[in-house]
Amino acid sequence: MTRLLPVLALLVACPPGVDTTWDPAYDATDTGWLLSTWSPDGDVRYAVGGQPEAGVVMSDAGGEWAPVDTGLDVPLLNWVYGFGPDDLWVVGNGGTILHWDGSAWSAIESSTTEDLWGVWGASPSDIWAVGGSGFPEATATLLHYDGAAWATVELPTLERPGVRALFKVWGTGADDVFIVGQRGTLLRWDGSTLREELVGTSDDLISVWGTGPDRVAVVGGRSNGVISVWDGTEWRTQSLSPLPGLNGIWMGDRDTIHVVGIEGTIATVDFESLEYEEALPATFETFHAVFGDASRRLTAVGGNFASSSGEYVGIAYERQLAGGE
Repeated sequence: MTRLLPVLALLVACPPGVDTTWDPAYDATDTGWLLSTWSPDGDVRYAVGGQPEAGVVMSDAGGEWAPVDTGLDVPLLNWVYGFGPDDLWVVGNGGTILHWDGSAWSAIESSTTEDLWGVWGASPSDIWAVGGSGFPEATATLLHYDGAAWATVELPTLERPGVRALFKVWGTGADDVFIVGQRGTLLRWDGSTLREELVGTSDDLISVWGTGPDRVAVVGGRSNGVISVWDGTEWRTQSLSPLPGLNGIWMGDRDTIHVVGIEGTIATVDFESLEYEEALPATFETFHAVFGDASRRLTAVGGNFASSSGEYVGIAYERQLAGGE
């Protein structure tokens, strides 16, 4: 009963005329896991994922969601980001990096065989990718693309021991980039120096998003959700228990943080108070990512990540954004 109370608050707060009910975006049962979704313009959406040995790119460019024929044999794909309909980047397992230039897909040399979990760029010639499996034999990996080639970036000596994975990257610009990872790791790039910042948690930090230099939020946690926010001056970190671990985050408004996670968790968090309002789960499968596009449509994707059956089932849900979100 405790987790249903925020639902009522969310429903009451929605303005008339805006249906914020989460509905299936399409039947993703046979697509494999979905790890990321993104839209360049609010018209066309992409989602990536698949199975460990067979990655998939999905798109609704034709009006209905369908697999994209990349012409490439690739493993599981983990994240998608771009700069427009003709400039799309996708990263995945085994150091996979794909690029769409508007006419053809190509596999790009990445200089690593580590699994890559996130990609983001300030411009087409200034792009970051992060990875590492997290296992003892893995290496936390940071890559940078300068418009010509990808290269490995050396990490500073970390205060946190045993960091074997970086999970996501996002920034407000070329000189303000945030990188999050295992064991509470947070790195920042200021245009010339990469440094570690301690945000007050040793839980894995899974994803990062924001709206500007004084509005950045990070989520993670495995057993219970954890959130850290940067207001331009300091980090504030708080457990969101009893919410379970959180995997995805997106912000379109400076005061509202959209988060998703395991057990079908979908919630909004107020940036200042860090109080959350949880939506009624549309599914009890795990959500991994959420994104709001230019048509004020919020899309969340995931899958049955805890399944031991060997079946890789995806989920995709959507709703409209209300005012102030």
